[in-house]
Amino acid sequence: MVDRGIFKAYDIRGVVGKTLTVDAVRAVGAALGRRALAAGVRETVVGRDGRLSGPELSAALADGFRDAGVSVVDVGMVTTPIVYYATYELGTGTGVAVTGSHNPPDYNGLKMVVAGEALYGDAITALGDEVIRGGAPAVAPGARGGLREASVGERYLARVAGDIRLARPMKIAIDCGNGVAGAFAPELFRRIGCEVVELFCDVDGTFPNHHPDP
Repeated sequence: MVDRGIFKAYDIRGVVGKTLTVDAVRAVGAALGRRALAAGVRETVVGRDGRLSGPELSAALADGFRDAGVSVVDVGMVTTPIVYYATYELGTGTGVAVTGSHNPPDYNGLKMVVAGEALYGDAITALGDEVIRGGAPAVAPGARGGLREASVGERYLARVAGDIRLARPMKIAIDCGNGVAGAFAPELFRRIGCEVVELFCDVDGTFPNHHPDP
C-alpha cells in the first residue's frame, strides 16, 4: 500500500519506513520508467544525498526503472544540482535525486526530471494516481534495463569553476550542516578563488549538529 501523502507539489517526500517505503520507491521508479519509455528515453541517472537511507532507496528506485526496461546510470552520492547536470552531461535528459532536502534525518524523497521536464504539480499528482492504481507488470527478464556507474562530480566542479571569475578575493564561511554539499561546496569555492572556513562539512546522515537547512 503506497501512502498518497508522499506525493507533494514539487517532489515525493516522506518518513523512511513509514510513509516512504522501499516498495513505494520501487513502484515510483517503475512508473517513471514507463513515462521515460513513452518519451523515447532508454536510460536515466540516479543519484542520492548523504542520508543513511539513501543507498537502499536509490537501489530500489534503480530496480523500478530497470523493471520497466530503462537502464540506470548510478552517479553515487552527489548534490541534487549534480544529478541535474548529469542528465545533461550524460545525455539522458532524465534523472532522479534521492534526497530529503533540508528535512530531519528520518525523511527522504525524490526530485525528478523526465525527458528534460521537471515533474511538479499535476504531473506528480498523476504519477501518484498511477502508482497507487498499480501499473503495468514488469518487463520480461531479457528486456530488463541495465546498470552502470559514472562519476560526474569532478566534471561538475570543473564546469562551474570554469564559468566564474571573482572580481576580488573573498573569505567565506560555509555551513553544510553535515549534508552532501559538504563533499563539494568547499572545493568548488576554493577553485573560484575563495578562502573557505568550513563548518560541519563532513557528510553525516545523522546530522549531529543541526538539520541540513540553509
